[in-house]
Amino acid sequence: MASSLPGLSDFLKQNKQQFLQDLEAKNADKWTVVMGNEAGDLDSIASSLAYSYLASNLQKIPTVALVQTRRTDLYLRPENLYAFSLANLDASNNDMLCIDDISSAHPLNTSFSKYVLVDHNTLEEAFEGGSGKVVGIIDHHADDGNYLNPPLPFREIETAGSCTSLVARHFQDEWTVEAGVSKDVATLLLTGVTIDTGGLKDDVVKPVDENSARFLYANSTLGEGGSFQGEKSLKDLDKTLHDKKVDIGDLSTRDLLRRDYKDAKYGTIQVGLSTVPMGLEAWSERDGKDKFFDEVEAYLAERKLGVLGILSTFKTEKKHKKKRELLFVTDKDTVPADVEKRLFDGLEKNKTLDLKETDKLGKPKHPKHTKVWEQGNTDANRKVIAPLVKSLIEGQSA
Repeated sequence: MASSLPGLSDFLKQNKQQFLQDLEAKNADKWTVVMGNEAGDLDSIASSLAYSYLASNLQKIPTVALVQTRRTDLYLRPENLYAFSLANLDASNNDMLCIDDISSAHPLNTSFSKYVLVDHNTLEEAFEGGSGKVVGIIDHHADDGNYLNPPLPFREIETAGSCTSLVARHFQDEWTVEAGVSKDVATLLLTGVTIDTGGLKDDVVKPVDENSARFLYANSTLGEGGSFQGEKSLKDLDKTLHDKKVDIGDLSTRDLLRRDYKDAKYGTIQVGLSTVPMGLEAWSERDGKDKFFDEVEAYLAERKLGVLGILSTFKTEKKHKKKRELLFVTDKDTVPADVEKRLFDGLEKNKTLDLKETDKLGKPKHPKHTKVWEQGNTDANRKVIAPLVKSLIEGQSA
């Protein structure tokens, strides 16, 4: 007879409470902190929450998921909130440990002893400098080449449509019927697989995505009473998640830029990349072109960036054709002219992206330091663009 483990929400509440108590008592060394990346997309958060549940319950390793999004900012991603509701998480999101739950009395770079990274493979700067060590990685992005020596207990970095697929595979041998894992865990992971692979339809799909989707569907609340039929089984979920994701018309430009944002230092230059599910022309017309460019440059200044890249992704209204655009703006006072030229020329000449410069947004505030392109390759997302930008800024061969 199968044992009964707690539901996902109950586990997260109890886990969070115990971790914070141990943190206050300076007794948190036994805990492993699992984190997704700073962008806080569904793949990242689902991977970290599920990993904490499965590692704690199946492997008996005390593990807490730290969501790198302030609780008050979770509304920026309505698709996440919908997925959380499917997994029966608290509507207030108080069951999750968010970054703002960690008080200033506990500096991020000195308060934790062990980290597992999911959906990224380099510990972010805010957590560096202390004695904490990365003890495991599960990721589907380009390998940054860190934490190779000494070898980690596990370092699973490979191409896949979704990190949630890799997390599901990581625990699959222990995730038996007898283990009694809550169906909410599989449901949450399945939403991550679905949104990152377009319901298993996109070109990014790998065998691990298909195999994990089949396993998760059978163990989720969504698969009750039916067999898995691939894309067909995920069609409705994919549509709803997509519709929620693009329902962002009321968000300000600042909110649109920060809802799916990552930054990193390439050489001496701080670079931010924002993925926005809205066409640049519709966005700028909504706000007015002058105000649009003013707010983009204000965000560049707020984040103290040398380069800001906006990765626009959307579908045309009539034919629902997938489109991508790029807008890059540089800080004219901090980015050397040769670096700016190398970046702009390198992006435009890159055959993978297939860029074509456009003036659809009119004349920007600083035209010499702003470029707008239509992107021919609609499958090239931030996972492709970020390594390219890094190599161009650092002067490597792209």
